[in-house]
Amino acid sequence: MSAISTLIALPYELARLPLATIDHRLSSRLPETSRPRTTLDRAIGTADKIAGAALHNDKIAARGADRIDRTEKLLKAERLDEQAEARRAEAQVVAETGRRQAARERQAAARQAASAPTEAKKAEDKSKRQAAARASATETKKKAAADRTAAQRTETVEQRKKRVAQAAEAKKAAARREAKAELDDARESKQSAAEARSDAEALSDLTEAKKQDRQKD
Repeated sequence: MSAISTLIALPYELARLPLATIDHRLSSRLPETSRPRTTLDRAIGTADKIAGAALHNDKIAARGADRIDRTEKLLKAERLDEQAEARRAEAQVVAETGRRQAARERQAAARQAASAPTEAKKAEDKSKRQAAARASATETKKKAAADRTAAQRTETVEQRKKRVAQAAEAKKAAARREAKAELDDARESKQSAAEARSDAEALSDLTEAKKQDRQKD
C-alpha cells in the first residue's frame, strides 16, 4: 500500500475509531454471536468494504469482507449449534417418551402377568357357573318332565281307581237292587204262601163245618 493511499485512508480510520472502540469494549462483555456485537460487526465490515472500494484500498475492503464473513460464519455456526441442540433436545424427549412408554408397557405387562392367574380363575369360575347353570336348567327341565309324567301317571291311576270304584259301586248298587228284588219276591212269596195257608185253613174249616152239619142230619 502506498503512502498516498495510507494518507487518504487516514481520515476514514479516524472516523472509524469510535466504532472500533465500542467494538473493543463489547468484545470483552458480550459473546461474539450476541445481537449487539453481530450488528456492530456487520456495520463496521460493511463500512470497511464501502470505504475500501471508494478509497481503492484493498486492505480496508478485505478487512471489511473478512469481518462480515467471520460474523456470518459465527452466526451460521451458532444456528447449527442451536439446530443440533434442538435435535438433541428432541431426541432426548423422544428417548424419554420411549423410556416412559416402555416403562408403562413393562408395568402393564407385569400387571397383566400378575393378574393372569386371577383372570384365569375368574374365567374358570365363570365357566363353572355357566356349566352349573346349564346343569341346573337341564335338571329343572328333567324334573319338570318327570313331574308331568308322574302327574299323568297319577292321573291315570286315579282315573283307573275312579273307574274301578265306580264299577264296584255299580256292582254293589246292582247287587243291592237284585237283593231287594229277591227280598221283595220273597216277601211276596211269603205273603202268597200265608194267604194260601189262610185260604186252605178257611177251606178246611168250611169243609169240617159242612161235615159236621151232615153228621147232625
